[in-house]
Amino acid sequence: MAQTATTGIVDYLKAAFKVPYNLILLAGGLLAGVVVMHPLAVWPVVGALEILYLLVVSHHPRFQNLVRSRRSAAEASTASNVAAERLTATLTPERRERFAKVRERCEELQRSAASGRGTHMLGDLIDEQQTESVNKLLWAFLRALAQEQVLAGFSTPARRMEIEESLRRVEADLAKPGVSETMKVPLGESLDVLKKRLANLDQAKDNLENLRARLLRIENSILLIQEQALTRSDPAFIENEVQAATAGLDSSEEMLRMMDLPALDTAANTPPP
Repeated sequence: MAQTATTGIVDYLKAAFKVPYNLILLAGGLLAGVVVMHPLAVWPVVGALEILYLLVVSHHPRFQNLVRSRRSAAEASTASNVAAERLTATLTPERRERFAKVRERCEELQRSAASGRGTHMLGDLIDEQQTESVNKLLWAFLRALAQEQVLAGFSTPARRMEIEESLRRVEADLAKPGVSETMKVPLGESLDVLKKRLANLDQAKDNLENLRARLLRIENSILLIQEQALTRSDPAFIENEVQAATAGLDSSEEMLRMMDLPALDTAANTPPP
C-alpha cells in the first residue's frame, strides 16, 4: 500500500497563495501601483501584506485541516480510480460494455444538467451531492458486476452435471451388495460432500438471480438520480435511493467468502469520480 505524503508548510503556503481572492487582490495591488504611477511605493506594501497574509493563513489550524482534507481526498480518488480500473479489467467484454454504457449515460445527463442549471449556491451543492451519489452507485454497480461474474462462473450447468454424475456413481457404489464397512465410510463421506456441493450450487443460483435483479435496480437508480438533476432536487430522496439500491451488496460479498469463492478487492472503499 502506498504511503500518504506528509503535508508541510510549503504545501500550506502554495494553497494559501492559490486562493482565488488572494490572487485577485494581489493582481489588483500590483495594477494599482502602475495606475498611480508609483509602483516603487505601492508594490513593497503589497508584497509585505502578501507575506503577512501567507504567514497568517498558512499557519491557521482550520486552513491546514482543509488543505490536508483536500489532499487526502485527491489521493483517495487516485487509489479508487486504480482499483476501479483493476476491477474493470477483470470483467468480460460484455460486462465491461454494460458498465461503460451506464457511465456514458451518466456523463450525458450530467452535461445536460450542467448546461441547464444556474449559479445558485444551493443548487450547486445539490448538484454536487447528486454527482457524489451517482459515483457511489457506479462503484456499487461495478462491484456487483464483478460479483455476478464470479457467481455466474461458479453456477454453470456443466459443474452441476459433473457433481450429479459423481453423486450417482457414489450412490451406486454404496448400493452394491457386499460392500465392506471399510469402504462404506469413505463412500458415505463422499456422498455428504457431494450433497453439500449441490446445496452450494443451489444457493449460488439463488444469489445469482438476486444479484442480477440488484444490478438492474442500481442501474435504474443511477439514471433516476441523474434525471432528477433535470427536473427537481431532493437531497433526502437521493440519499434514500443510494441506500436502497446498494442494500445487500455487502452480504453478497460475504456469501462469496463463505462459499470459498474469490472475493473482491476491498482496498478502496470510495467511489471513483
